[in-house]
Amino acid sequence: MRDSKFRLSLPPELNDDIKKYEQNPNCPCNLDVYRNILKLGAKQLKEYYPDKEIINPDTELPPLQENSWTVINCTVHEIEGHLKKAGPGRKQIFVARHEEQATVIINDLDV
Repeated sequence: MRDSKFRLSLPPELNDDIKKYEQNPNCPCNLDVYRNILKLGAKQLKEYYPDKEIINPDTELPPLQENSWTVINCTVHEIEGHLKKAGPGRKQIFVARHEEQATVIINDLDV
């Protein structure tokens, strides 16, 4: 987008989006501009970047990981037994304690 030659090659329907981009090129609010360019200017993108794969922004990408949350409320002395039952694998563990009571949240990361 920083290359003016590329911007001039885009279809005229994108002129408003290009003006919006030029006003503040580093703004995250330009996400819609980029999506419109991917939709309407896919031909120009392929010509300008022949070695890159152009994706449709409307297609949903598969998630990189799945989250599986477990909440355990127990006493402080029972935490170790509950954590041993969680089994092997990558996990995120959050613990909160108030006096003798504890809340343990386990996020089982399935990559």
